[in-house]
Amino acid sequence: MADDNESMASSEQLVDTSAQRITRHIGISIGLLVIIASCIVFVLTIQAFQRDLEHDIRAAGTQIAHSLSNSVEFAAELGIPVKDLRGVDQLFQLTIAQNAQIQALTLLAPDGHVLARSGIETAAAAAAQEANGRGDGLSGILFTSSQNVLEIFSAKAPVLEQPIMKNGVIYATLRVEVAKDFINGQFRDILFDMVVILIVSLLVAFELMTAFILFHIVSPIRRLMFLVVNGARGQFDTYIVPKNDDEIGQITRRVSDVVIGLHRRFSTLVSSISSATPTLRSQLENASSRFSLSAEGPKRLFIGSFVDVRVPLFLFSFADELQKSWLPLYAQSLAGPNSFLSEEVVVGLPISVYMGTIAVVTPFASRWADQYGARLMFLIGLFPAVLGYTICAMAPDALFLVLGRGVTAFGYAIITIACQGYIAAIATSENRGRAMAMFVGVLMSATMCGTAIGGVLADRVGYRAVFWISVGLALAAGILARSMLVSELATDKSAPKMSLLRGLRALGQNTRYVAMILLAAIPSKILLTGFLFYMVPLYLATLGSNEAEIGRVMLLYSLTIILFGAASGRVVDWLGRTGFMLALGGIMSAAGLVIFSEWQNIWSVVLMVLVMGLGHSVTKSPQIAYALEIAEEEAIRIGRTTVLGVLRTTERIGSVLGPMLAAFLVLQFGFQKAILMFGIGTVVTSAFFYLIIAREGASGVKPALSN
Repeated sequence: MADDNESMASSEQLVDTSAQRITRHIGISIGLLVIIASCIVFVLTIQAFQRDLEHDIRAAGTQIAHSLSNSVEFAAELGIPVKDLRGVDQLFQLTIAQNAQIQALTLLAPDGHVLARSGIETAAAAAAQEANGRGDGLSGILFTSSQNVLEIFSAKAPVLEQPIMKNGVIYATLRVEVAKDFINGQFRDILFDMVVILIVSLLVAFELMTAFILFHIVSPIRRLMFLVVNGARGQFDTYIVPKNDDEIGQITRRVSDVVIGLHRRFSTLVSSISSATPTLRSQLENASSRFSLSAEGPKRLFIGSFVDVRVPLFLFSFADELQKSWLPLYAQSLAGPNSFLSEEVVVGLPISVYMGTIAVVTPFASRWADQYGARLMFLIGLFPAVLGYTICAMAPDALFLVLGRGVTAFGYAIITIACQGYIAAIATSENRGRAMAMFVGVLMSATMCGTAIGGVLADRVGYRAVFWISVGLALAAGILARSMLVSELATDKSAPKMSLLRGLRALGQNTRYVAMILLAAIPSKILLTGFLFYMVPLYLATLGSNEAEIGRVMLLYSLTIILFGAASGRVVDWLGRTGFMLALGGIMSAAGLVIFSEWQNIWSVVLMVLVMGLGHSVTKSPQIAYALEIAEEEAIRIGRTTVLGVLRTTERIGSVLGPMLAAFLVLQFGFQKAILMFGIGTVVTSAFFYLIIAREGASGVKPALSN
């Protein structure tokens, strides 16, 4: 038996190693193909964009020139000498204010003398913009670098001249200078959109590739190995119906048919020997016990896999994240002037209600998933999710938007908890950490892709259309979940469930656990929802950014966590100081808000989001480990699930408070001071957290990993 177990373990290790090698090789190949294809598309797009943009700009400039020329020609028909024209400067200023693509307008006499001019000289405009972007040494470097990159792709700003004739003689000449900044802005948007599409394409390609390999190769091989090893042990009590009809599936079906055939022949043998001697009957019973044979036949075995939920969860989370980068702007557009609440509070309500609903529903959803199964709860959760997207898409005012987000959150909580429960039912003590890492990784990838693409889509097709896209993606996720999730997967319904209230009472006596909740977990969520989800979209909008640009900036948060999360986890394990790293990560996440809050340009927000993502990449790994470490005694009595459940539920308080607190501070002090207060508050709470756990005599110190 020991040899069989070792054989099974070595076989599984071989499958894992082969799967990693296949995934790595195919991943590199697909990544290179995606990059090459994206570069080709980028070059073709830039060429077409340059051609079309120059044509459109010339057409718009010519139309403006004709419109202004008509006014000047009317003065010429009245016999007014060109030198005596009045009000031309004011007319030019009004025209420039209404047309962002115009840099300057000039009226020239036939001899080339300037009669009227309005606008800013190109060199002066560049110098002014550079001075405005400089603001700080680092900000100036970032601004100059971005301008240099844009110069590579930008087209030249055309200068159009429209002669104004009187009796066949040139009366005056109107010169229209197109703004270089306008052209740079157009190229900047298309350039960054292409970069976003490249990143999202790589992530989506990786998810689909990984899911394909695991679903069609690794998982079927594992099921086949289970049957073969069972047969080698002389156990023929189960069979498997393969999900796929490929070569591996056909072999699995063949082996299962052999097992079913053995049971049939054994049943036939037993029924044909009705009057068997005691010796023969004893031999049949021994054979039945030895090889797990019975007249009832073998039982069908349902083996679930982590990959079963990977694609449906990614697709649904992707659909839900499409609105994150511009939801406050949509709420602002729906907030009427007669609201009984201030506009700032109304804009924050959709986020707070969404987070609050998730916090309330999560404990119930966990029990429902255990009782009714993950697949059924996934499909049930789709109904409120799709209904919520529909309400948001058709919302006539902010109140309906808040209602729609609350309904959506009800479905989101059910679906994510169902997927988490599905993974927990499959995971063993040896691979539970890897399983949860996969779960978090899928959510982070979906967050990154959805936030970025959602901003681009909102900028191109509008807010309401994106909600309808979410409806389609959510329904597609439901179809995949229905076909991929194993409905018969066993769940532990007999395990004792401790209520949240009893868990709170048990953990409320633990000073370090309470300090972690109040001074680390809740402030982290306040910073996330209040700053990133609420203030960043609104603040960037006041700085002139569109929805696509806002989505690109918010993408940096998820990208930073994806890039540095694993490395940060290894550093935490190596140092062995989880409490200290948790406090350090909290201070790091808010340091950018304190340092860059005075810049008042887009680069300040970029750096704040990057530093915040780096800090949160440090805190995500040690938070769970530290919670289980300091509540080890309580976990023995109430269970580790309850310890983590209390953490996840109570930290949602910060998710609810974040937008409301941000709205109040912005209303009272403005964006810059509100951002600074958020940063200082988080730094102070993180410092107090470390002081408390250090005073208690355990800052999460564990033996550091040796080299």
